[in-house]
Amino acid sequence: MQLPTNRGTTLVELMIAVVISSIVAIGFSSVLMFTRNMYRDTVLRSQMSQDAYIVDQYVRKKLTRQVADSLKIFANASDEIAGTTSSSGTILRSVRTDSTVDHVSLSGSKLLWKIDSLSHNPIDSDVSQLLFSEYTGFSKKMLTITMAMTVEEDSLELAWDVAIRN
Repeated sequence: MQLPTNRGTTLVELMIAVVISSIVAIGFSSVLMFTRNMYRDTVLRSQMSQDAYIVDQYVRKKLTRQVADSLKIFANASDEIAGTTSSSGTILRSVRTDSTVDHVSLSGSKLLWKIDSLSHNPIDSDVSQLLFSEYTGFSKKMLTITMAMTVEEDSLELAWDVAIRN
């Protein structure tokens, strides 16, 4: 009676299996990394879009209720201290009919919204550019807001017009 020969696995077969497994693992990990990066980018862009919506709603709900004459734009902090208004600048101040003062400006790279003396930052994104400009539209005073928001490497530039009540 002859015993069956059990050769086992040779070193060459083992090396081929390791190489094929490595190629499959590297391909799978590349797909996972790509998917993770795309998810992160989507989350960041979603956050910036949400922040843009919040700023737009703040401007529309708070500032468009102001009388046009109560809205003042200052080019910089020294102009605000001196009381020198401008048709465009980085600081916006308005007074509501109930004498509440809204003050919008940048503090470093954060949007700063003051209501009377209470300060808060309504958005999480960094703001690298903020500019308010006013002009007279067809029948109303118009306010143009231009801003650029950044989160990590992603950025979003926005510009929109708002009609101010006369």
